[in-house]
Amino acid sequence: MSAAGFSKLFFAVAWIAFCIGCASPEHKGRTDVVGRASDANTSPRSGPDGEIRAVWISSGYFNKEKQKAIPEIRTALERFAAIGVNDIFCFHVMEYQHEKGWDFLEALLREAHARGIKVHPCWCPGHVYPSWKQEVVERHPEWLIQNLKENPHTLNFALEEVREFVLSKVAEVLEYDIDGLQLDGIRFQTRQGFSYDEATCSAFKEQYGKGPQELRWHNCGSMLWCEWMRWNAAHVTTLVRGIKNLIEESGKGIPLSVAVFPDHESAKLLIGQDWESWAAEGIVDILCPMLYTTNHEVFRKYAKRAASVAKGRCLLYNGIALAVPRGNNTPEGVARQVKISRQEGADGVVFFYGGDLLKDEYFDELKAGVFSDN
Repeated sequence: MSAAGFSKLFFAVAWIAFCIGCASPEHKGRTDVVGRASDANTSPRSGPDGEIRAVWISSGYFNKEKQKAIPEIRTALERFAAIGVNDIFCFHVMEYQHEKGWDFLEALLREAHARGIKVHPCWCPGHVYPSWKQEVVERHPEWLIQNLKENPHTLNFALEEVREFVLSKVAEVLEYDIDGLQLDGIRFQTRQGFSYDEATCSAFKEQYGKGPQELRWHNCGSMLWCEWMRWNAAHVTTLVRGIKNLIEESGKGIPLSVAVFPDHESAKLLIGQDWESWAAEGIVDILCPMLYTTNHEVFRKYAKRAASVAKGRCLLYNGIALAVPRGNNTPEGVARQVKISRQEGADGVVFFYGGDLLKDEYFDELKAGVFSDN
């Protein structure tokens, strides 16, 4: 081979090696993400390419009496299984949340696992349950958000004591044989519902020289106001990171998922929900953006954006609304959004609300169409 020929061959091989090297981090990242989640969540997968089919449901859907609730749970699970639902995100599973007087989570886990269905308790960290009146409201009223306009009955994530309290409650859930944990409402309230209590304002002032209540302009024209919004978002991220660390320390190897607002850019500023950075940092394993709309082009737009955030970082289950005020979707519309989710590269879908999915009009449409493989 001539010197010129050898030189061309050398550079060709080098270029191929360079391309493989550039591609491998993304590929490796995706493999790690899928591997991490699948190791922890090994229920049989349904549909194209191991698609996840999940539902959001609440313990409140089932009877308060255990004798009546158990048959209801079994019927619901068997109907879910008939269309390939393999994961359940369930609200209000702890006794202090549902106050049924018996261990609902233990019963749900037993019945779901017997049918190859995984259970992820879905928890709202900022919510103050009625049973916490003495523990939180009376003993620690300073933990509650004190807003400029109203005082929502929610916890202030900017306070370290609140974050430690939340972690203690997560630790209780981790004592069960759960298959994952989901955070919902992992944010501040809408309309910039941050807290203006003395401790929070003093902490911000110590860092920036002025408290948020001292600012003349409460909009993005003020740089310190912008920092105030980012500062609050950073505290939510600290909590998510702490929960992720707690799960890892438990040795359970289960995925952490988050139900999030549809637009990651506005969510970061308006409610402190910086889910793009959570994915980038690797502190969440599954994103569940709530893409609640009947406008299919808008749905596709946000599904595409969510996929770009999740790609190579974590799994993505698009949230699809059924018969709820914000969605009011038709069975045909739900089926179409499943197809769009597949086209835009989602790893699965999660339906809100599971009780509606059990209705004949939705169940029959999915069973005969996009979920006909079951």
